[in-house]
Parts: sequence; structure tokens; C-alpha cells
Amino acid sequence: MTQTGDILIVGGGVMGTSMALELARRQVGRVIVLEKSFLGAGSSGKSGAIVRQHYSNRLTALMARKSLHVFERFEDQVGGPPVFTRTGMVLVVNERDRAGLEANLVLQRELGVQVSMVSARELTDIDANVRLADDELAVFESEAGYVEAVQAVHSFAEAARRLGADIRLGVEVRSILTRASKVVGVDTNEGKYECGTLVLAAGPWAAQLARGIGVTLPVQACRTQVALFRQPADYGRRSAVYGDFVQGIYFKPTHGEIIHAGSLAGEELKNPVDPDNYDEAADSDWLPTIRQRLSRRLPAMHRCYGRGGYGALYAITPDWHPILDRIPGIEGAYCAVGFSGHGFKMSPIVGQLMAELIVDGQAREIDITPLRLARFDEKDLVTTPYSYGVMG
Repeated sequence: MTQTGDILIVGGGVMGTSMALELARRQVGRVIVLEKSFLGAGSSGKSGAIVRQHYSNRLTALMARKSLHVFERFEDQVGGPPVFTRTGMVLVVNERDRAGLEANLVLQRELGVQVSMVSARELTDIDANVRLADDELAVFESEAGYVEAVQAVHSFAEAARRLGADIRLGVEVRSILTRASKVVGVDTNEGKYECGTLVLAAGPWAAQLARGIGVTLPVQACRTQVALFRQPADYGRRSAVYGDFVQGIYFKPTHGEIIHAGSLAGEELKNPVDPDNYDEAADSDWLPTIRQRLSRRLPAMHRCYGRGGYGALYAITPDWHPILDRIPGIEGAYCAVGFSGHGFKMSPIVGQLMAELIVDGQAREIDITPLRLARFDEKDLVTTPYSYGVMG
């Protein structure tokens, strides 16, 4: 039996549900989200969901800042319980990267970000457990923190439902259907869904769906890993979020006195995977290396308790920045894909910008031209002026 919606969104992660909410707010017809498994089952539910504004590009820093304001008042603006925990974020770099770091601070302060360099002594006032070497620099972003990822996705979906959107779980989109270069629907395990507008927000699955309509999306599904460690009982107060570029790791506190840690080295590109068949456990030989690097920054973590870890998915583009655009050659088709492991913090503004692009014909709140798909063919990639490109 064929079913009909005005706008179909493929993917029930944080991007799909955020867009569903913003489109439902615009009252543009029947909005349906199709998710093959359950909400957040792909990348979103395993995300560290760190919210920081440290970017070397005005566009992405501004997107993070506008989204932060939503997360801070999430229960009022979206609904459900609060999801944001403010911890502040510490970034640690080598002295050789001072010039790039200082340029970033100028950019961020121009946008109103509360960020400053801190000495080793000032850093121990923020986190008594941290150690900083003589040839290292630290920056503190006081507004940063992290989001409870699963709850945020659920709340976006519930808010969209309250406004009339239909969130359908267990519906696998197998192909996108077109006629005369126009999207007309999708074929699923439940039959056909017809639509006039389709938004591809399927993360690691996006490229394979796009190939079915002759479109190449340069988005690679890659496996990343997360390590979990229980702090020692005498660790003291909860620490900040860290982006430690010297040790090549990020880490953050989370529930149950647990530290959630992962790599910043960008090695995920060396590990492309089938998103339907990848190892969801952390590598046994990888976990000790993360523990060792974590302990160099926080010596007390030499006494931490391993709690295992897990494998997760990134959807990575060549410049580690997303694609927010129309799908070329297919009228009525759009994509919001390729967030490369740092998209969760931008999800509120992505929902708004994509709704503007679809309904108004262009994004109005922020110019998203630099995130167009054609930039890859045009050799006009989003670049970063210093060596830590994974952070953008």
C-alpha cells in the first residue's frame, strides 16, 4: 500500500528529528521521518555530544554558538527535561601552535564566545587533577559542556510529533524514487511512500542511497571508538571537557563518575566500514593506549577502572565538514549529511537552516554556501589555518 507525505526525512537521528521539528513548526504539510531501526540508532545515540564553540571558521563557530543557546534552554525551546551540562572546555596545544590558537581566540571573541588563555596555575583552579607541561598552552571556554544525546533526540522527535509530524520507526528506505529528474518518493520494507520533497539525513548510509539515483556524495562511513573509565573514588569534583591535541584525545565526564574518551587524531578515515556490519566493541589493544594518554594529562587516572568501550560510526567528508544543500539534478531532494563526528552540537541550527532552505528557497539565518556539495568538485574545501583540522 502506498502512503503519502509532503516532506519525507530519511533518518531518525539528531539531524532528522531536529529538521522534523523545524519543518513542523513551519506548518508546510505532512512531515514524515522514516527510521530503519530506532531513534538515534546510528551515530547520534553513541555520540559524546560535546558542545563547544572552538572552531577556526566563522561559519561553524557561529553555528555552534546559535545551537548552544538552544541547548541551554532546551526544556523551554524544545520540551522534555534539560539535556545540557555546563562543564567548560579546556583545549591543550603545543607552544608551536600559539599563532593559530591566538587567531582562533580573536575570531571566537568577535562572535561573543567566552574564551581565554589560562596558565598552568589557573588551569589547576579549574581542574585540580590536570597537569600542563612547560611547552604546552591551554585555553578555557567557559560556556562549553555536553548534551545527553539520547534524550535530546527523543525530545526533538516528541516535539515534532506534538506539532503533527509522523515519526515512523522500523521503516527501512531501500531506494529513492524519481521521475523526470524529480523526487517522487521512496521504496521501503513497508512499500512505497510518495512525497514532493525528500531530505536525506541518513548519516553513514547516505552515500549508498544517493548512488541509487546517480548522485555521488563524498561521505565515507567510518568506524570510531570510545573508551570508558571510572574515576578513582578520591578524584574530587567532576572535570571539564577536554580537547587535548598534544595527547591526541578528547574526553569528558559523564554519568556514574565515568570519563568518556576518544581519539582526535583523525585515524577514522583509515577504517571505512559497512555501517550495517561493523565491530561495535572497542579494540582490546586500543583501550590501554587511550588510558595511558589520558593519564598523562590527568595523573590520577592511572588509578582509574576500565569500563570497556564501544565502536561507533562517523560519516566523514574530505574536509571533515557537512554538506547542507539541494541534491543536484533531482528536483525536491535535499541532504544534510557528512558531519564527520562533530555535528551533534550544531543540530538545532541545522534543523532551522534546512527548513529555511526547503521552505524559503535559501538559508536565511546563516549563509551556508561554503557547505554546498559542489565545493568538492570546485576544490573550494572548508579549511582550517592550523594543524588540528579535525576540530575545524
